Amino acid sequence: MTELTQKLVDFIQDNLVQAGDDIKVDETTPLLTSGLLDSLRTARLLNFLRKDVGVPVPAAKLDSENFQDVTTIVAMLRELETV
Repeated sequence: MTELTQKLVDFIQDNLVQAGDDIKVDETTPLLTSGLLDSLRTARLLNFLRKDVGVPVPAAKLDSENFQDVTTIVAMLRELETV
C-alpha cells in the first residue's frame, strides 16, 4: 500500500466512519454504496485532499466513478498531479 493510499484510508477511517459503525476501511472499501460518502463527508474529504494531500480536485472530477473507493481516488489524484 502506498503512503498516499494509507493516508487516505486512515483519514476515512478516523474522520468519516461514524462512531458505532463496524466498518474497517481499506483501499477497496466501497465508499458510495456503503454510505461512507455523503455530501458533507465528501466536502470533508475534498478539503483533506486540497489541504493535506496538496491536490485540489476540480469540479469536473466530482464524479461517482472517481470516488468508488480509495484505489479510484488515488488513481484520480495521480492523474491530476501529472496535469
